[in-house]
Order: sequence, then C-alpha cells, then structure tokens
Amino acid sequence: MRVRIEGDWVEVPFEVQLEHAGGRLDSFLAARLHRYSRAEVQRLIDDGKVLRPGRSVKASARVVKGETVIIRYEKRDEPLARYDRLPVLFEDASLVVVNKPCDVISHPTDRVVRNSVTSILRGQYGASLHLAHRLDRETSGALVLARTPEAARSLMTQFLGRTVKKEYLAVAAGRVAFERKTVDLPLGFEGAEIKVKQAVGAEGASPAVTDFERLGAAERASVVRAVPRTGRLHQIRVHLASLGHPVLGDKLYIGEGEAYMKAVRRELTPADLEALGAPRQMLHAWRIRLNHPLTGAPLEIEAPIPQDFSDCLARLGLENVTFPGYPQEAWTASGGAGSR
Repeated sequence: MRVRIEGDWVEVPFEVQLEHAGGRLDSFLAARLHRYSRAEVQRLIDDGKVLRPGRSVKASARVVKGETVIIRYEKRDEPLARYDRLPVLFEDASLVVVNKPCDVISHPTDRVVRNSVTSILRGQYGASLHLAHRLDRETSGALVLARTPEAARSLMTQFLGRTVKKEYLAVAAGRVAFERKTVDLPLGFEGAEIKVKQAVGAEGASPAVTDFERLGAAERASVVRAVPRTGRLHQIRVHLASLGHPVLGDKLYIGEGEAYMKAVRRELTPADLEALGAPRQMLHAWRIRLNHPLTGAPLEIEAPIPQDFSDCLARLGLENVTFPGYPQEAWTASGGAGSR
C-alpha cells in the first residue's frame, strides 16, 4: 500500500516487520512514529486516526507480520517542494534508485508531505513507488524504491534477511586513531525529552553492529567508511558518537541534543552551525548492493557525493582522500562526483 492524499487527509501506511510482530499496536506505532510517545499514539487511536482493515484498532491489540497499519493525518498547508525531480542513479521496470538530497525526507509525515521523496517521485513518474528502506532527513545518497508489488516484496525479504550491503561515508569530528574498527553495541530509544534519540544500552535495546574504516584524517576531522551489519535507527551516528567522533553537523548526537531542540524551535544561529562543524550531518549513503528483484542478478549502485560534502572535505583539508571504488579525480572538491 502507498501514501494516499484524499481531500483533507493524508494516509500513511506502515507495514509490520518481523521484529515488531506480536507486539501491541500502540508500541509498534510509537516505534515507527519517532516524534510520538505511546500516550500520543493512544490519542491517535482514540481519535479514529489509526486504521487496520479487518482487524481490531485497540491500543492493546497485537500486530501481525505483513499487515499494514494506516495513520490518517490532517493535511496542512506547507511550502511547495524544493525539487520537482530527483537525480536518478538507476531505473528499470522494477526499480528506481535516486540520489536523495540532504534536505528532503524519505516518507511523508504529519508535518511534511510535498517535500518527501515519495511525493516528488509521484509527480516525476506519474505513479506511486514503494520505499524499500529509509534515510534520515539530513543523510544524502542512494535510496531504493520499488515500482511493482512483486519488487517490493523481494526487496523487503532482502532487507529483512540482511543480504543487502550498504556503505556510507561520514565526516567524523576529530582525528580518528583506528584504521578499522567494529562497534558491537545495542541501541534503543533513550526515553528522554527527545523521543527520537537513540542510546547505547537503552532499555529494550536491540543488537547493532557497524564496521568502520578510516579513509583519511586531518587535525579537526576524519573521513570514515561505515558498513552497518544491522539496520537500527541512527545506528552509524550513535556508534560514531560512542567512539568520541560524532558525525559533523549532527544536531542530535553532538552534545546533549541542544542543537536539535533549537532546530525544532527554528532558533538555530550561524554560531550554532559553526559549533556543529557543518550545516547538516555529513553522512552520505554511498553504495548499495542487492540482488535485482526480478532477475536475481547482483546490482551495485554508487551515489556521487553532493557539493556540500565535497566543500566540507576541502575546508577541512581532506579533499585528496581516496575513496575505494572511485577514480581519485572524482573526489576532488572542484570536480567529478562533487559537481555532477
């Protein structure tokens, strides 16, 4: 099922995956709606804004693997989308892979509909596409969408089975000492004022493992390749912060999240951004490897880094770092991947 806009309402579907199957409806939605507490989810249920075709809509009802839970949001006035098209890295009859800009969310929310990948692509292709996974709002890079229900099911199986390999590039604060390191630390919701914030070893934490490799280091920052073995929310960002090297520009995991709260209140100043080291979190979904959902053939897609990432590297003296898999000239701040 896809996002639907009907009259004054936006209907957003959430499919129940294996990790949530058997849990309470309110707990499942609180985990997926990161800005909502369980009490707020229960109010949505009481207000009739949660739909489960053919199933009970009580907060205590148990969700079933593969079912779709629908949230109905009242449509709000919002600015026009920043883009009318997104850069396409790969497409055929089954798949579309885009290079997501850092200022577009993956999926509509109660606050943002137009400036989301799925909404922009609906206009670009004249049809709705299924998100196979998500990227954080400020994370740029390769994002995979299915064009058919069959492709969506194949991709879901691959992601659940952890056969999809994703590689990220991060600009981390400080000079990273290690060459390679594996972080195996469970993650869960911190449970404090910022509902979306994750923490190592939080109550109910789930296993999380990330492999890191240093690609280059300067006095103030380092470039790191990150390969997550699991797919937890904010996994790379939290694991790097746990090492004392948070992602530059990360408003949530630099400090105690003060910058995040200021951003929510629209109170961020140029001085705040300077203290964060970058205007947005410097994390880029660089490569993704999966099996084509129709043919089964291996498919590897690389997302050229955006100009702001290249500019950040140049500003920090990291413009000559080599990135495995790309020609050296493609990673200079003045050309190649940064200017495509």
